[in-house]
Amino acid sequence: MKLTDAFFHQRKLQTLVENQTTYSLTNAEMHVFETHQQAEKVLLRFDQIVLASMLSGKKVMHLEHHESFDFLPGESLILPANELMCIDFPEASMDDPTRCLALTISEEKVKKVVQLMNENMQRSEDSEWTYSDTILKFTNDAVSHQIIQRLLF
Repeated sequence: MKLTDAFFHQRKLQTLVENQTTYSLTNAEMHVFETHQQAEKVLLRFDQIVLASMLSGKKVMHLEHHESFDFLPGESLILPANELMCIDFPEASMDDPTRCLALTISEEKVKKVVQLMNENMQRSEDSEWTYSDTILKFTNDAVSHQIIQRLLF
């Protein structure tokens, strides 16, 4: 996945580690993080549910109650609100920065969507849709890749 040339012309590079560009909406924010030098133990926490997707480079993620793991392009994470991340950037450089997209969504909006799903989309098991605050790591399939690409543009 690639960021557009327009993004690079509009953003301000203020720090070499986790430089953040944010686009805000009513119930969500999209953050693009860029890291241009190797770093360790960078702490990050969002106060809302977050979908994080790697765009380029490599992160080593350390989450409470989980084994550390590599986070690579083509992979995404869904994290509950207030999940503390400790992140290493073992390969970041000026010529090859690590880039990640993080989409935060208000918990209230997620609850409204779940309620709407329960009203209109019956589950086959005759149980209700629910939001789980567990951590989910997955490899992007074609559909999720297209959605993330559309968010970037």
